[in-house]
Order: sequence, then C-alpha cells, then structure tokens
Amino acid sequence: MTLTGWSAMACAAVLTLACDTRDSSRYDGSTATITKNEPIGTSGQADRVAGTDAELFAKQAMLANKAEVKLGELAGQRAQSPAVKEFARMMVRDHGNGLNSLKQAVKGFNVDEPAQLDAKHQALYDRLSKLDGAAFDRAYMMAMVEGHREVANMLDGRADQSPSAKGTSGTDNSRLDTSVNQWASKALPTTKQHLKKAQQISSALK
Repeated sequence: MTLTGWSAMACAAVLTLACDTRDSSRYDGSTATITKNEPIGTSGQADRVAGTDAELFAKQAMLANKAEVKLGELAGQRAQSPAVKEFARMMVRDHGNGLNSLKQAVKGFNVDEPAQLDAKHQALYDRLSKLDGAAFDRAYMMAMVEGHREVANMLDGRADQSPSAKGTSGTDNSRLDTSVNQWASKALPTTKQHLKKAQQISSALK
C-alpha cells in the first residue's frame, strides 16, 4: 500500500484466516458504500471511497499508510528473502513519509488521524504474524500486490480532479478537496512503482 505521499486504504470485513498461506488476498468483494457517519473500517472497498467525501478519503489513506508501516516492520522481523526485506524497508520509509505528508496536507481541516488499524488490516497483520520464512514472504508479497493495486485505483479517482461540485469555490470543503487531490496526484506515481516492484518480487518467490 506507497507512498512518499501514499494506500490505503481499505476498509471492510475481517479476513478469513485461511490455512493455505498462498491464499493471502487482502481485500474482500464487498461493495457496500461508506457513509460520512459510518466508522472507518467497517464496510466497502477503497476504490469506493474515491467518489465520496474528501475527509473519508483522507482517513482511508491514513489507514493504508499506517498499515503498510506496521506490516513493513513485521516483515523486517519475519521475512527470509533479502528482496522482501528490502521491500519492507521501503514500505516503512515511504509510507511513513506518505502519512506525514498527508497529515500536513489536511492540517487545519479537522481531519482526525485514525488511532488504530481498521479490522481488516489488523486481521491481515495478525495472520501474517503467525508466519515466518518463505511462507511469510509469499503471503506478505501477495498482500502487497493486492493492496497497492487497490490503493492505486483509489488514488487515481482523486488525482488531478477538480474540487467537488458540492462546495462553493473557496469554502473549507473545496479547499480540502483540492488539498487531498493534490496529495493523491503526488502519491500515485510512487504507489504504481511499489505495485510494479511487489509484482516482480511476488512472481520470483517459490
């Protein structure tokens, strides 16, 4: 999920704790729409957020970045492959930077950073924490491919977009729209680079 400005960004049902470590799909098929008053991390998919409120988008992006940092730290402890370890270090660095830059972008707009991971990301973390070595490498990199693909779709829905038509130009809503859209535009290229790298590493693992 990266970002020197960047993923996540997902919410939805808790992952099934599958016994097959190769089945590490990170996101379900839920299509529920997130509403403004609904707690983050309870339903819907990240790519559904792109067309909703800018505050929800920002919170989902914060969740994605926080999750990638935490998962990257876990990978640093449990991964076996040097390539996976290096990728994990990149996740911690880039997503840490991405979270900080996003918080700066929404500063002053009363957008609260989620205090903890949503149920879905926490379930993924808990499942991966039970693995190590080659099994961890496969599961982690598969999750990285799926997560970055979804985040790229989410960012693409915001990048280079005009402020929401719901607000009048110059209002707090339109300024927040502009701020998160600019952040998404900067984050998208890095996320695509992360996705490409994740696909390459995942394909090379046996």
